[in-house]
Amino acid sequence: MQLRSWRPIARLRTFVDHFAIRTASMGSNQKYHPLPARNDCFLEFYLEDQFRVINVASGAIHLAPRVVLVGPHARRREDIIHTGAIKVFHIGFTPTGFYSLFQIPARSIANLAQSAEVVIGSSVCELEEKLAVAPIHHWRSTAEHFLLQRLISSRTATAGHLTARIAHSLLFYRGALPVSELAKRHGRSVRQIERIFEDHVGLSPKLFSRIVRLQAALRMGQRESAPDWSALALAAGYLDQSHMVRDFRALTGETPVGFRCLQHRSLPSSIGDGMSHLSYRRPC
Repeated sequence: MQLRSWRPIARLRTFVDHFAIRTASMGSNQKYHPLPARNDCFLEFYLEDQFRVINVASGAIHLAPRVVLVGPHARRREDIIHTGAIKVFHIGFTPTGFYSLFQIPARSIANLAQSAEVVIGSSVCELEEKLAVAPIHHWRSTAEHFLLQRLISSRTATAGHLTARIAHSLLFYRGALPVSELAKRHGRSVRQIERIFEDHVGLSPKLFSRIVRLQAALRMGQRESAPDWSALALAAGYLDQSHMVRDFRALTGETPVGFRCLQHRSLPSSIGDGMSHLSYRRPC
């Protein structure tokens, strides 16, 4: 799969972290992609074949919406299967970017992946139509124009500065900064910090921190053919390997080794053809 990504224009960088395009011609081949807990929010436009989505608990399979809004997730709920012709445009928001641009409390989209039209309205369908007919090298500028219009019309686009600073601190310190310390630094109570963070980001600051550590561990593990899990745990900010294993179980449903096996899972070409059910078993 080919991946290209870009930073947005300067005026949007408070709200949009990056744009990305993923393309591939997989034919009948299928690639399984497990989705751990995540602290980001994004929009994706499937301009060729749609992804198949697997409910982890039930094994039921369905097609993703053609334009999907994915909120922050406190745990692994659904995985996806890549197959066919893939042409995806991705808009990744900063932790407070979606709330600021669209004036929608982030807690209302947390733990959900749903049709963007349901949440944002018909304007996102108009953007999809423009992307569908535009050359691929114009997708970023087309999306930037749409988002700039949202920025102009938004009444709350400057309201997330405190939360944005808190999120930046948690990312910078890899989740190792206590909420009490954040509250002290910003002259707020712990409950005030938690409430505004959940409204603007969709997660509690403590859970956000745990997911920051998890994502750091996943990135480190992907760079190693045979990870030293004990050393990796310390490098990612965990107290020890047992601490990391507990968080992996809570946020991915698997141990670090089990989740790594899922990432390398192979599927027969028949999986998902009938959109029925996938027998969900640990791969190793």
